[in-house]
Amino acid sequence: MTTVAFVEPQQLTGASVRKLAYRPQVDGLRAVAVLLVVFFHAGVTGFANGYLGVDIFFVISGYLITSLLLEERQRTGTISLLGFYERRARRIVPALVTVVAASSIGAWFVLTPIRMDEFVGSVISAFTFSANFWFLAQTHYFSTASDQQPLIHLWSLGVEEQFYVVFPLALLVFVRAADRSLALAIAGLAVASLALSHLVAMSSPDAAFYRPDTRAWELLIGSSCAFLSGRKLPFQGGLATLGIGLIVLTLFVLGSAEPIFLAIPVCLGTALVLVSTDKASGVAKVLGSTGVTHLGLISYSLYLWHQPLLALARVRELGPLSPAQTAALLLASTVLAVATWRYVERPFRDRSRFNRRGIFVATLCSIAAFVTFGVGGTASSGFAFRYGAMVDKYFAAVGTVDDQGSRRNKAIGMGVCHFRADMSPPINQFLRDWACTGTASGASVLVVGDSHAADKAAALKLNGIDVAQMTGAGCSAVPSLMSADCAAIFDRVRTYAKAHPFSRLIIANKQLPTIYTAAQIDEAIAYWRPMGAKIYWLSDMPQFMSLEDWKARNLMANGDATIGAIPATVAEAERNFSAMRALEGGRFTTLDSARLFCSITDARTCEPFIKGRGWLALPEGHLSAIGAYLFGRQLLADAAFRL
Repeated sequence: MTTVAFVEPQQLTGASVRKLAYRPQVDGLRAVAVLLVVFFHAGVTGFANGYLGVDIFFVISGYLITSLLLEERQRTGTISLLGFYERRARRIVPALVTVVAASSIGAWFVLTPIRMDEFVGSVISAFTFSANFWFLAQTHYFSTASDQQPLIHLWSLGVEEQFYVVFPLALLVFVRAADRSLALAIAGLAVASLALSHLVAMSSPDAAFYRPDTRAWELLIGSSCAFLSGRKLPFQGGLATLGIGLIVLTLFVLGSAEPIFLAIPVCLGTALVLVSTDKASGVAKVLGSTGVTHLGLISYSLYLWHQPLLALARVRELGPLSPAQTAALLLASTVLAVATWRYVERPFRDRSRFNRRGIFVATLCSIAAFVTFGVGGTASSGFAFRYGAMVDKYFAAVGTVDDQGSRRNKAIGMGVCHFRADMSPPINQFLRDWACTGTASGASVLVVGDSHAADKAAALKLNGIDVAQMTGAGCSAVPSLMSADCAAIFDRVRTYAKAHPFSRLIIANKQLPTIYTAAQIDEAIAYWRPMGAKIYWLSDMPQFMSLEDWKARNLMANGDATIGAIPATVAEAERNFSAMRALEGGRFTTLDSARLFCSITDARTCEPFIKGRGWLALPEGHLSAIGAYLFGRQLLADAAFRL
């Protein structure tokens, strides 16, 4: 799952020993970055790579923080940690308190108890500056979509604060070291962090995204630039132009790729702009223009506001926002950002109005208040008392968003037949212990793919067909889309099949909202066909987006979670089936998952429940235990598949 976030701005004012005066183009860079990430979060066409704006912010932050620390060291001979954290508190906390307080009020009226329980956890993490670790822990296949999480963007503040704990201390320890030695050491650490990020991303992209050690290289690139402040480098104008060119090329031309490979040119491009001091260059003039720099000045508040407004509106609508709604919310975000900058950010940066003690006391009180709010929300199951007499009905009707601890875990063989890193033994142990080879007639049938494939294996097993199974969370059947862990589990079962051939191979993968291309289908068939089994490929299931919220809305409006609208993406699933069917070419048989599932209840309405028997589906189109059993009956009765 890809999410983006924002790092708070630092305004560098006044000249220093290093001649590091205020540079309008730095605010201009912030303006560019915040527009990129805001448009990405808003789903604006053409900004699919806009999440890379956060990388720009990290580089800027590392540059400005290091510049200020180096200037202080040169001016005073040391570094004041108390002064450093006072500046951080003044910059970060007042606007953060304002936005989180407003978001909490909105959440109170919009979020169901289950979602509110998630929200208050994110509030606690935001004010303990550990949001990156909290959201990493919440990241799994069944986690709430990032565009519906009001505070997910605050993970970056966690990364920054963790960097701020370590980096000033390191500079203080080596306060007497020469600039050249420090610069080389920082550059070396940046390279090490980049290498670590690549290694971690191969097995856990989410960890590489959220962890401070795998993000540090971006901040350290900015730190390295600080050592070049005030120096006249050759080709100044050309450096800035090249830097902007790298950013534009990566964002709008290169297309999709692993985030780290896109982040490298973006960070290098940002660094080139930062080390260029040519005020007369075209790039400097555009970035330093009045309108652009004004947007840069409010960028911290703008980023804080836009995500809660968009996320809460999506939850309220229980679906995507219209272009008009999105535009109105972005306009509201901008107005609120201007007001927050004017009446919150600026006053708290004024030492004549709020002294050091006042800032620290206010910060500690804010942390205590929001942590107390979060603990209270957790203890009360997301302030479930808001539902009054309906609270028991609510918890009886809804299920948790995640599948942990449910009957489904047992049905799909979690950690035994189905690999999911957070709920399975280490990959080497999983592969060594794997013994899901099927019995009786099921031993001739192999099911492979992601967690949707695990559902299909469970569907057959619950109907007495003990099939062989090798599935993994998010594991595509297409080799080029496999992670290292997915490639390992599939290589393991292909090796097993050489000595124990299968007659039938069942593949299932979630594809929507995208659909595999003809080239990807060709690649998958070339990978699996040597097994010699007849291949069945199950198309996408219909999804019941925001299912838990629809249940709650129906319950509160009609007294019954099953009375009222529960929309399903049947048309999208059928589009996937048609596309797959057109690519068969006699090489495999496509089975229509949407038709099979919908026929359990009513093919016209495609309901996710049966009165008296329970809920059949989870939000992402996964099957409950009873849903898997009934789906298996439909599959076994299908003329194209009968065993």
